[in-house]
Parts: sequence; C-alpha cells; structure tokens
Amino acid sequence: MFKKVWMAVGLACMMGMLTACSGSSEQKTTEIRVAFNQNENHPQYRAMKEFGEKFEEATNGRYHMTIYPNGVLGEQGAMAEFIRTGALQMAIVPCSVPEGYDADFAIVGAPYMYNNIDHLEKATLDGVFDDLFASTDKYKFRVLTVYTAGERNVYAKKPINSADDLKGMIIRVNDSPTYVEMAKLMGGNGSVMAQSEVYTALQQGVIDAGENSELVYRDFKHYEVAPYYAYTRHIVHPDVVLASTAFLDSMSEEDRAIFDQLIKESTEEEFSTFKADIEVAKKDAEEAGAQFCYPDTNELRERCMPLLNRIANQSEVTKKIYDAVVALREEAE
Repeated sequence: MFKKVWMAVGLACMMGMLTACSGSSEQKTTEIRVAFNQNENHPQYRAMKEFGEKFEEATNGRYHMTIYPNGVLGEQGAMAEFIRTGALQMAIVPCSVPEGYDADFAIVGAPYMYNNIDHLEKATLDGVFDDLFASTDKYKFRVLTVYTAGERNVYAKKPINSADDLKGMIIRVNDSPTYVEMAKLMGGNGSVMAQSEVYTALQQGVIDAGENSELVYRDFKHYEVAPYYAYTRHIVHPDVVLASTAFLDSMSEEDRAIFDQLIKESTEEEFSTFKADIEVAKKDAEEAGAQFCYPDTNELRERCMPLLNRIANQSEVTKKIYDAVVALREEAE
C-alpha cells in the first residue's frame, strides 16, 4: 500500500520538477502539488482550483497549482507526512489529521460545537482557530483554513423525529472514538465502517442508519435504502487545508500576502458553494423519494454535552476556542 503511495508521490514530484523547469530562463515557476480525496465536482476541489488559478495570475505565473483528486496520492492520514517531507506542498484533509499531532484539534470538529455551517464559517473567518492553526509550524506544516464538508445528519429506514427515535439504533460512524461515544450518547450504537460499505450494510440490515451530508446521501444513493434523512446536526464538519512551512517560507513577502488573502477568499467561496450544492442535493434526493425530518437538536445537544465539555476543557487552548464559539452563538441569537 505505502509502496504504491510513495510511487504516486514520486511521480507527482517528477511532474512538479518538469513543470518548474518549463518556464522561461528569466522566471522559474514553482509547482504547488495539492492532495485531495474527493472528485473534481466537489465544492472543496472547485474552491481550491479557483484559488490556484487566481494565485497564478496574481503572481504573473510564478506559481502553478496541480490538484490530485480522488485520493490518487494515497490515504488522507499520510498526507501530513508527505507535506512534512516536502513531497507535497498542500492537502485538503479531515481535521482528524492534525489531531493526530495535537489533540487540541478535536475541538474544531467536536459534536454539537456549532449551530450550523454559518456558525463554523464565522468562527473560521473571525480567526477563532488562528493560534491553534499556527501552532503546527513545529511539525513543519501550517493549517491554513477550514473548508466545510457540510453537516452530518442521521438517515435511516424509519423517521427520526425525536432523540428517542434513535434509541438502540446501530449507526455507522467514522473510525473515531469520539464518534462512537457520540452515537452512544445520542441513544444509539456506533458502528465503524468504510463509506463504501454503507449502502450494502443498510440494505442488508447490518446497520440501521448512516450519517453524513446531503451530498454524500445523494451521491452514494443512500436514499434508496434509507429514505428518511433527519437533521440531527450532530457534526458541522470541518476539513482543513494544510501547507508545508518550507513552501510557505520560500515565498517573498509580496507573494505570501497575496497567498494569504486568496486563501481567505477561497474559504468564503467554498462555504458558499457547499451551501448551494446542499440545496441541489436535497432537491435531488426529495425527487428520488427521500423524506426529511427535523428532530429537536437542543435535546440531542444536551445528551452530548458531557463529551463536548470534556473536549472543550482538555487544555487552555480548547477552553479559549470553545468560549469564543459560544460567544458567537450568543451573538447570533
């Protein structure tokens, strides 16, 4: 597995070197290689592609970006290591990747941390996570920003109109102790399973429910085997954009200023695009027969508060972030 991954990254490096040498003798073009595990239609890919094009134009071709989608460079957990060694310049990965280096990152994607996608976006653009993100420089990568992967909601073969309807349900979750505990607190039982196995597991009754965004629900046709999609809003999902500190430090002050400004713009674009795509995915699922339910999320949040409080109080850093997010919630209300 890892041999194949390193071969892929080696090929990417060779492609990068060829591209870097393709410029004129007066100007070297720096290749920015970006790893991504979703397809080219995903809002995150589209936002990063637009960022790359704008950065290339703004720097008069001093930089060129190539995004490698569909996980062709390997599994997401390895991407930070590739960035640390210089094999890659950037990657879009789950927040669990930097959490593997610093447990404080658990707060960024904690259950019931945010009211909705707008709340996460506000926290990101207001700089709530900036100190935490900058602290990863010692690992030779910088977390640049958050890209949303939408809300994770539960879907099943039966309607879910209250927290009690989740009682005893076997719910597929990501491979995370936090997610397993979250499912238990919500009243169900978390079952770790690869996304590719969920459709068949729902169909055969191995699990009672899945949980993911409207985009995944539609794209994997889970509405065929779990026609009730309930807005439990248990996770407002943050993915993060990583960059090599060696790459960032190699820029001139002028180019770095352009880079930082465009990253912020791409964050706003990605959130906007994802929210628009949600509406399309929801409509597509409804037309295919899906029904949407709206249980009381306050009751579910209360059930999960012991978990959220434990994550929030694990350090001074997490306490500060949690307090800032709560303040934004109160401001919005």
